[in-house]
Amino acid sequence: MLEEKAIKPLQASIVRNQRLAVDVYHLILAMPEIAVKARPGQFVMLKVAAGLEPILRRPFSVHRLNRETGAVEIIYQKVGKGTAILANRKPGEEIEVLGPLGTGFCVGHARHIGLVGGGMGIAPLLAVAEQAVGEGKEVVIFLGAITKDYLLARTEFSKLGPLFVVTDDGSAGEKAVVSKPLAEYLQGHSLDLLLACGPIPMLKALAAIAEAQRIKAQLSLEQNMACGIGACLGCVVPVKADTPAGFSYKRVCHDGPVFWADEVLFELPAKMEKQGGCGLE
Repeated sequence: MLEEKAIKPLQASIVRNQRLAVDVYHLILAMPEIAVKARPGQFVMLKVAAGLEPILRRPFSVHRLNRETGAVEIIYQKVGKGTAILANRKPGEEIEVLGPLGTGFCVGHARHIGLVGGGMGIAPLLAVAEQAVGEGKEVVIFLGAITKDYLLARTEFSKLGPLFVVTDDGSAGEKAVVSKPLAEYLQGHSLDLLLACGPIPMLKALAAIAEAQRIKAQLSLEQNMACGIGACLGCVVPVKADTPAGFSYKRVCHDGPVFWADEVLFELPAKMEKQGGCGLE
């Protein structure tokens, strides 16, 4: 059973809610209780409005942590009703927060770490990059986005290690997918660990590269969430397992959002053994 203290909502004060691009915002919350406990890769659930509508909280990955000031930074995109309400919230207002939730990145003893972010998947990588560099590790960063306006935190990343950027339209860096500069980099360099977040096709490509290069990789999966604590089972993903079908399901909110790449199934097995029944055709 989940501990009550782990899911108790907290009140945070909005410090900043600034627009970065047409539909992208930078939110800074003062919530020292979460700032001191959160790990890079974890997320929080925000109740975007004080009333009953919308009733469900929205999940947001932790972009940056300042344990000294108690600030937690989030970068989000306005895509629906909930985020549209959040975009109109003002500094000084209070907002209800649940967190920190989920499992974060684990860099362990890795010394040379590659960070790969695509689109809004760039957001949760800055915190782990800063932590890794603070621990004396070396990082190299690969960022991809639709246009240059969506290359989040580009300046901050450039201060941490070598930075490679690509865009779909060629407005910054090469016109390519982000797995291309990574594959090229690995032709002459080695990495101990890959950390990535972004669209599923990108993560699938990175998992294949990691397997071919025999590099451990952790993927932060993006999934719609209702509760954020593993109760509703609305965010499950298939993972490899020792079952008759060869897979089982894990909850992105509780078991993730960070998973080892070699356990994630991007496609279910083509032939699955039947479950239940008497076994007669």
